[in-house]
Amino acid sequence: MNGGNAVHLSNLKIINGCIAFDVCSGKFHRVSESAAFVISELKRQTPLGKLVSSYSRRYQISPSVAARDVELFLNDISVIR
Repeated sequence: MNGGNAVHLSNLKIINGCIAFDVCSGKFHRVSESAAFVISELKRQTPLGKLVSSYSRRYQISPSVAARDVELFLNDISVIR
């Protein structure tokens, strides 16, 4: 999703749980279910701690693994929140 161009989080729309549509550029991006979940939570301005807790419960993983997954995802994308 990054490709060197930052994406404004407010411009992303999640479609069918696996497609992120950038309404500004008109580009579609395939994303995993977990990525769509994180993007949706970020758009809701969910605090990071609560996002990690929700992610941990949703995917039935430990909070430490959830924190690592979320951190890796955030480091992997270029999104301007």
